[in-house]
Amino acid sequence: MNAVSIGEYHGLRVGSALLSIVAGCIIIGVSKDCDADAVGGIFLGAGGLGLLISVYPFIRAWFNFHHILPNIGETLSTV
Repeated sequence: MNAVSIGEYHGLRVGSALLSIVAGCIIIGVSKDCDADAVGGIFLGAGGLGLLISVYPFIRAWFNFHHILPNIGETLSTV
C-alpha cells in the first residue's frame, strides 16, 4: 500500500466537501418535503464547513494577518 501525499490528502478533503455541497443542492432541488430540505441543508452545512476547514490555511497565508496586525497579541495583553 502506497502512502498518500499531502497534496492528494487535501485534494480528497476538498473533493469530498464539494461533493457534499453538490449532493445537498440536488436533495434540496428535487425535494417536495420539508424533511428532505432539512437533510439537504445538513449536507450543505457539512460540505461548507469541510471546505472552509480545508481551505483555511491557504486563506490565512494569503491574507497574512501577522503582517497586517503584527502587535495585536501584545496590545491586547497589556490592556
